Amino acid sequence: MIKHSEGLSPWLLIKIIIKVFFPWVENIIANSSEWSFWYARDILEAPFPLGEKSIATNAILSFKYAEDILKAPFLKGEAAIGTDEQLSYKYAKHILKAPFLKGEAASAECSYRFAKDVLEAPFPLGEATIATNAKWSYNYAQYILYKPFPLGEAAIATDAQYSYHYAKDVLKKSFPLGEAAIATDAIYSSWYAQYVLRKPFSEGEDAIATSDVKEEYRKVFPFRLRPAFFKY
Repeated sequence: MIKHSEGLSPWLLIKIIIKVFFPWVENIIANSSEWSFWYARDILEAPFPLGEKSIATNAILSFKYAEDILKAPFLKGEAAIGTDEQLSYKYAKHILKAPFLKGEAASAECSYRFAKDVLEAPFPLGEATIATNAKWSYNYAQYILYKPFPLGEAAIATDAQYSYHYAKDVLKKSFPLGEAAIATDAIYSSWYAQYVLRKPFSEGEDAIATSDVKEEYRKVFPFRLRPAFFKY
Protein backbone atom coordinates (compact mmCIF):
# COMPACT_ATOMS: atom_id res chain seq x y z
CA MET A 1 0.00 0.00 0.00
CA ILE A 2 1.29 3.44 -0.95
CA LYS A 3 1.36 5.88 1.92
CA HIS A 4 1.16 9.62 1.33
CA SER A 5 4.33 10.73 3.08
CA GLU A 6 5.15 14.31 3.93
CA GLY A 7 6.62 16.10 0.92
CA LEU A 8 5.08 13.75 -1.66
CA SER A 9 3.31 15.99 -4.17
CA PRO A 10 -0.17 15.13 -5.42
CA TRP A 11 1.15 15.03 -9.00
CA LEU A 12 3.85 12.54 -8.07
CA LEU A 13 1.26 10.44 -6.26
CA ILE A 14 -0.94 10.41 -9.37
CA LYS A 15 2.06 9.44 -11.48
CA ILE A 16 2.90 6.52 -9.18
CA ILE A 17 -0.69 5.30 -9.04
CA ILE A 18 -1.05 5.37 -12.83
CA LYS A 19 2.31 3.73 -13.46
CA VAL A 20 1.85 1.00 -10.85
CA PHE A 21 -1.85 0.25 -10.83
CA PHE A 22 -3.41 1.71 -13.99
CA PRO A 23 -0.84 1.71 -16.81
CA TRP A 24 -3.67 1.29 -19.32
CA VAL A 25 -4.82 4.84 -18.49
CA GLU A 26 -1.90 6.17 -20.52
CA ASN A 27 -3.44 4.66 -23.64
CA ILE A 28 -6.55 6.76 -23.04
CA ILE A 29 -4.55 9.89 -22.31
CA ALA A 30 -2.54 9.36 -25.48
CA ASN A 31 -5.65 9.79 -27.62
CA SER A 32 -5.90 13.47 -26.69
CA SER A 33 -3.33 16.11 -27.59
CA GLU A 34 -4.32 18.29 -24.61
CA TRP A 35 -4.29 15.45 -22.08
CA SER A 36 -1.02 14.11 -23.47
CA PHE A 37 0.68 17.48 -23.16
CA TRP A 38 -0.74 18.07 -19.67
CA TYR A 39 0.29 14.58 -18.58
CA ALA A 40 3.84 15.05 -19.85
CA ARG A 41 4.23 18.52 -18.35
CA ASP A 42 2.45 18.20 -14.99
CA ILE A 43 2.51 14.52 -14.11
CA LEU A 44 5.53 12.95 -15.75
CA GLU A 45 7.57 16.15 -15.95
CA ALA A 46 9.20 14.35 -18.84
CA PRO A 47 8.47 13.37 -22.43
CA PHE A 48 5.43 11.19 -23.07
CA PRO A 49 6.30 9.24 -26.26
CA LEU A 50 2.96 7.43 -26.29
CA GLY A 51 1.10 10.74 -26.65
CA GLU A 52 3.41 12.42 -29.12
CA LYS A 53 1.36 11.38 -32.13
CA SER A 54 -1.63 13.24 -30.72
CA ILE A 55 0.41 16.25 -29.59
CA ALA A 56 1.86 16.48 -33.09
CA THR A 57 -1.57 17.30 -34.53
CA ASN A 58 -1.68 20.60 -32.64
CA ALA A 59 0.66 23.44 -33.64
CA ILE A 60 0.62 25.27 -30.31
CA LEU A 61 1.04 22.16 -28.19
CA SER A 62 3.77 20.86 -30.49
CA PHE A 63 5.73 24.06 -30.01
CA LYS A 64 5.16 24.05 -26.24
CA TYR A 65 6.12 20.37 -26.03
CA ALA A 66 9.41 21.18 -27.75
CA GLU A 67 9.99 24.29 -25.65
CA ASP A 68 8.83 23.17 -22.20
CA ILE A 69 9.30 19.42 -22.14
CA LEU A 70 11.81 18.23 -24.73
CA LYS A 71 13.80 21.46 -24.67
CA ALA A 72 14.81 20.30 -28.11
CA PRO A 73 13.28 19.97 -31.59
CA PHE A 74 10.05 17.98 -31.85
CA LEU A 75 10.28 16.43 -35.31
CA LYS A 76 6.84 14.83 -35.18
CA GLY A 77 5.20 18.19 -34.58
CA GLU A 78 7.03 20.23 -37.19
CA ALA A 79 4.38 19.76 -39.86
CA ALA A 80 1.78 21.30 -37.54
CA ILE A 81 4.11 24.05 -36.34
CA GLY A 82 4.85 24.91 -39.96
CA THR A 83 1.22 25.86 -40.55
CA ASP A 84 1.48 28.80 -38.14
CA GLU A 85 3.77 31.64 -39.18
CA GLN A 86 4.37 33.04 -35.69
CA LEU A 87 5.07 29.64 -34.17
CA SER A 88 7.35 28.81 -37.09
CA TYR A 89 9.36 31.93 -36.41
CA LYS A 90 9.57 31.17 -32.67
CA TYR A 91 10.45 27.54 -33.32
CA ALA A 92 13.30 28.56 -35.62
CA LYS A 93 14.54 31.26 -33.25
CA HIS A 94 14.17 29.59 -29.86
CA ILE A 95 14.27 25.84 -30.53
CA LEU A 96 16.25 25.17 -33.69
CA LYS A 97 18.33 28.33 -33.63
CA ALA A 98 18.59 27.61 -37.33
CA PRO A 99 16.38 27.70 -40.44
CA PHE A 100 13.04 25.91 -40.21
CA LEU A 101 12.36 25.00 -43.82
CA LYS A 102 8.77 23.87 -43.21
CA GLY A 103 7.48 27.16 -41.94
CA GLU A 104 9.81 30.11 -41.80
CA ALA A 105 8.77 31.63 -45.15
CA ALA A 106 5.09 31.66 -44.23
CA SER A 107 4.75 35.46 -44.22
CA ALA A 108 6.71 38.51 -45.25
CA GLU A 109 7.05 39.75 -41.67
CA CYS A 110 8.19 36.40 -40.27
CA SER A 111 10.65 35.91 -43.09
CA TYR A 112 12.12 39.34 -42.48
CA ARG A 113 12.31 38.85 -38.72
CA PHE A 114 13.90 35.44 -39.22
CA ALA A 115 16.59 37.03 -41.38
CA LYS A 116 17.12 39.85 -38.86
CA ASP A 117 16.86 38.07 -35.52
CA VAL A 118 17.97 34.50 -36.24
CA LEU A 119 20.23 34.47 -39.27
CA GLU A 120 21.44 38.05 -38.90
CA ALA A 121 22.02 37.72 -42.63
CA PRO A 122 20.06 37.54 -45.90
CA PHE A 123 17.41 34.82 -46.12
CA PRO A 124 17.17 33.80 -49.80
CA LEU A 125 14.47 31.20 -49.15
CA GLY A 126 12.16 33.89 -47.79
CA GLU A 127 12.83 36.62 -50.31
CA ALA A 128 9.92 35.77 -52.60
CA THR A 129 7.58 36.12 -49.63
CA ILE A 130 9.22 39.29 -48.35
CA ALA A 131 8.90 40.75 -51.84
CA THR A 132 5.10 40.70 -51.61
CA ASN A 133 5.05 43.46 -48.98
CA ALA A 134 6.24 47.06 -49.31
CA LYS A 135 7.25 47.58 -45.68
CA TRP A 136 9.20 44.36 -45.26
CA SER A 137 10.83 44.68 -48.68
CA TYR A 138 12.10 48.13 -47.74
CA ASN A 139 13.28 46.92 -44.33
CA TYR A 140 14.99 43.91 -45.89
CA ALA A 141 16.87 46.15 -48.32
CA GLN A 142 17.77 48.75 -45.70
CA TYR A 143 18.61 46.61 -42.67
CA ILE A 144 19.56 43.17 -44.03
CA LEU A 145 20.97 43.54 -47.54
CA TYR A 146 22.28 47.10 -47.16
CA LYS A 147 21.65 47.45 -50.88
CA PRO A 148 18.73 47.49 -53.33
CA PHE A 149 16.25 44.61 -53.29
CA PRO A 150 15.01 44.45 -56.91
CA LEU A 151 12.64 41.56 -56.20
CA GLY A 152 10.68 43.73 -53.78
CA GLU A 153 10.59 46.93 -55.78
CA ALA A 154 7.19 46.25 -57.32
CA ALA A 155 5.67 46.01 -53.86
CA ILE A 156 7.60 49.03 -52.56
CA ALA A 157 6.39 51.05 -55.55
CA THR A 158 2.77 50.73 -54.40
CA ASP A 159 3.42 52.76 -51.26
CA ALA A 160 4.38 56.46 -51.16
CA GLN A 161 6.19 56.28 -47.82
CA TYR A 162 8.35 53.28 -48.62
CA SER A 163 9.00 54.43 -52.18
CA TYR A 164 10.38 57.70 -50.86
CA HIS A 165 12.52 56.06 -48.19
CA TYR A 166 13.74 53.38 -50.60
CA ALA A 167 14.88 56.12 -52.99
CA LYS A 168 16.49 58.24 -50.27
CA ASP A 169 17.97 55.59 -47.95
CA VAL A 170 18.70 52.62 -50.20
CA LEU A 171 19.05 53.72 -53.81
CA LYS A 172 20.25 57.21 -52.91
CA LYS A 173 18.80 58.34 -56.21
CA SER A 174 15.46 58.57 -57.96
CA PHE A 175 13.07 55.61 -57.92
CA PRO A 176 10.99 56.01 -61.11
CA LEU A 177 8.93 52.89 -60.40
CA GLY A 178 7.62 54.43 -57.18
CA GLU A 179 7.01 57.96 -58.40
CA ALA A 180 3.34 57.40 -59.18
CA ALA A 181 2.75 56.41 -55.57
CA ILE A 182 4.91 59.23 -54.22
CA ALA A 183 2.99 61.74 -56.34
CA THR A 184 -0.24 60.94 -54.48
CA ASP A 185 1.20 62.30 -51.21
CA ALA A 186 2.08 65.98 -50.81
CA ILE A 187 4.66 65.55 -48.06
CA TYR A 188 6.54 62.72 -49.74
CA SER A 189 6.36 64.54 -53.08
CA SER A 190 7.94 67.61 -51.54
CA TRP A 191 10.61 65.60 -49.74
CA TYR A 192 11.31 63.54 -52.86
CA ALA A 193 11.90 66.76 -54.80
CA GLN A 194 14.08 68.29 -52.07
CA TYR A 195 16.11 65.36 -50.78
CA VAL A 196 16.25 62.88 -53.66
CA LEU A 197 15.81 64.66 -56.99
CA ARG A 198 17.22 68.00 -55.82
CA LYS A 199 14.88 69.57 -58.34
CA PRO A 200 11.13 70.04 -58.76
CA PHE A 201 8.95 66.96 -58.91
CA SER A 202 6.25 67.92 -61.39
CA GLU A 203 4.28 64.69 -60.98
CA GLY A 204 3.65 65.52 -57.32
CA GLU A 205 2.76 69.18 -57.71
CA ASP A 206 -0.98 68.61 -57.92
CA ALA A 207 -0.89 67.08 -54.45
CA ILE A 208 1.51 69.74 -53.15
CA ALA A 209 -0.62 72.62 -54.48
CA THR A 210 -3.53 71.80 -52.16
CA SER A 211 -1.47 70.99 -49.07
CA ASP A 212 0.24 72.64 -46.13
CA VAL A 213 3.68 72.01 -47.66
CA LYS A 214 2.93 74.29 -50.62
CA GLU A 215 4.82 77.26 -49.19
CA GLU A 216 7.83 75.18 -48.21
CA TYR A 217 8.01 73.76 -51.73
CA ARG A 218 7.69 77.25 -53.25
CA LYS A 219 10.57 78.54 -51.13
CA VAL A 220 12.87 75.70 -52.15
CA PHE A 221 12.00 75.95 -55.86
CA PRO A 222 11.07 79.63 -56.31
CA PHE A 223 12.13 80.31 -59.86
CA ARG A 224 10.63 77.45 -61.77
CA LEU A 225 8.14 78.31 -64.50
CA ARG A 226 5.11 76.50 -63.21
CA PRO A 227 2.10 75.33 -65.22
CA ALA A 228 -0.99 77.48 -65.00
CA PHE A 229 -2.87 74.99 -62.86
CA PHE A 230 -0.21 75.17 -60.11
CA LYS A 231 -1.55 77.92 -57.82
CA TYR A 232 0.16 79.24 -54.69
